[in-house]
Amino acid sequence: MKFGLFLGMHYRDVNRPFNDFLAEVTEMCQYAEELGFDAVFIPEHHFINYITNPSALALAIHIANHTKRLRLITAVIVLPYWHPLALAEEVALADHISNGRIELGVARGANKYEFDRLGLDIRESRDMSNESLDILLKALTEEDFEWNGKYWKFPEMTTLPRPLQKPHPPIWITAQSPDGLRGAAKRGLNVLTSPLYGCFADADAFQYALGEYEKALAETGTERKEFGILRRLYVGETREEAELQVRDVLIHWGMYMAFFERGGLDFRVDKSDVPLKRGAVSPARFDDLPLDNLYERYDDPILSDVEGVRKRVARWQEMGVTWLAANMAFGLPKNKVFASMERMARYVMPEFSTSAQPVSVRKLA
Repeated sequence: MKFGLFLGMHYRDVNRPFNDFLAEVTEMCQYAEELGFDAVFIPEHHFINYITNPSALALAIHIANHTKRLRLITAVIVLPYWHPLALAEEVALADHISNGRIELGVARGANKYEFDRLGLDIRESRDMSNESLDILLKALTEEDFEWNGKYWKFPEMTTLPRPLQKPHPPIWITAQSPDGLRGAAKRGLNVLTSPLYGCFADADAFQYALGEYEKALAETGTERKEFGILRRLYVGETREEAELQVRDVLIHWGMYMAFFERGGLDFRVDKSDVPLKRGAVSPARFDDLPLDNLYERYDDPILSDVEGVRKRVARWQEMGVTWLAANMAFGLPKNKVFASMERMARYVMPEFSTSAQPVSVRKLA
């Protein structure tokens, strides 16, 4: 099993100088490399401080210039937001600048607030994403081709530069709903998934979604590739200390759920609009959410001691999960995030990872 650090880019205080925030994220990536994490997962979102990073590839290049080994996995680039030919060229350029460390995670997007402000119809997102991915794969692997589709049309051309990794950087599809996972399975690409409602999900929902993915693999005869999951994770000195961090999880999750009404297992309902001030999201409140027996009740978040995190990772591994993208920076102070990362690397990762490194404790400022 491999371990990546998900860069939450959680810019909770919009009054904080962004260069100060970026410096902390950069240091987090350097520490992740020092601790033996395999990768960082880099998101894209626009106009909101829940996740503040408008360009996953630009940030990946920045991190590449400050690290030596980490894989740089976009998680994700929202395909309808980009022209697929321009995206293919930017991916190839980032591949060269990073010396072949880029991996491309893509998805159709899930935030109506962003689609509306970019002048796009979110109801078209799945079809746009599928066509964009078809073009992207063709552009990265073929030369002198033309396209006449529903959303994009262009005469014969070749994107330049050509990618460094052959036939192209590894590609991940991010999917949350069972329908999305079925579609990802048919593509035969790497898969990254997270709870449909972002957090406070029970294990049964994940088991059902995973079952739909595996059923689609069997029906199509498609080979299973990497299967990763995104989880909020805090490794505490004790379980009691870890569970105290639920307060920050609730704020973080509330900012996510400010954009959605809860629907069924297969869908979310977008709110008609969400009032924001200067890009800052007002968290939704869930006063009736059960918070007893957090570890036993929910598959996400994981707020536990070393032994509890080990048991959960072992369970995921038994289910066929090959990557964990751990969101360990969901609003906590830097010293807590780094201490949690250090415990993860020292006491959990060596039990499952062949690439884990000996860990020395860093003195934190």
